[in-house]
Amino acid sequence: MPGPIIAAFKGAAGPDVLAFAAPLSRASGRPLMVAAVYPGRAPVGLGRVDAEWVAYNRDEADSLLDEARGLLGDEPGVDYRSVAADSASHGLHDLLEQSGPTAVAVLGSSNAKGTRRTVVGSTADRLLQGAPGPVVIVPWAYEEYAAAAVTRIAVAYVATPDGAAALAFGQALAAELGASLSLISVLPDTQVRPSLGDRTGFAAEQRAAFRAAVEQAAASAGGSSTLLEGPVVDALTGLQPTDVDLLVVGSRGYGPARRVLLGGVSSRVLKQAKVPVLVVPRG
Repeated sequence: MPGPIIAAFKGAAGPDVLAFAAPLSRASGRPLMVAAVYPGRAPVGLGRVDAEWVAYNRDEADSLLDEARGLLGDEPGVDYRSVAADSASHGLHDLLEQSGPTAVAVLGSSNAKGTRRTVVGSTADRLLQGAPGPVVIVPWAYEEYAAAAVTRIAVAYVATPDGAAALAFGQALAAELGASLSLISVLPDTQVRPSLGDRTGFAAEQRAAFRAAVEQAAASAGGSSTLLEGPVVDALTGLQPTDVDLLVVGSRGYGPARRVLLGGVSSRVLKQAKVPVLVVPRG
């Protein structure tokens, strides 16, 4: 059975997280875990811990979970957990690791000053560097325009190992949800052009190669394909909630296996996306 959906409930972004995580849980049949992480220890001297401080933080976490219960209402089978850890990112990392490689963590964004886009907070930023499983970042104010279900999944595809990992996960999730799958490849405007010879013909060859690669991958995955042109980050962050419900991207192509390690493109997409973005660990 696929792993749980782990919803990190914290502060004003909590409702945004539940607005994405709960429908995903319902549609996939995956269990929903709502987690509130609190500082577990506060040393006040050698071998001593401030028990009152720990109890206060635990009560605060329990209050957050009560708020989540109120938002979810009679949602059946939800696992509410208050988790003690030295930091929120460590607590979520441990939960993700304990829940298995198919578990998915869902986190919210920091306030983007009224704009509906992702602004990765410190907890998400630290978790994304080395997370043992997929992580979804939900845009700020997502609750206001949340999709009733994830029915359209887009994969940012490039013919590299990290692109293949993103496609494999996106394809599996689309099958799990009964969602449509589209592959989006971007012909970047930074492609090298020859200083001599037919530059127009060379550009056409590059375009044809990119198109052939994404069309072949889409045909194998049972999805559709789109080739965009221009700056990669601008093309991907131009996707609107009316276009897709979830964008799947890969991690950097090197680093520890089965770990998320953000590259330059993924990192910038996360900071500017207007739709939920799922980052897949390296295979």
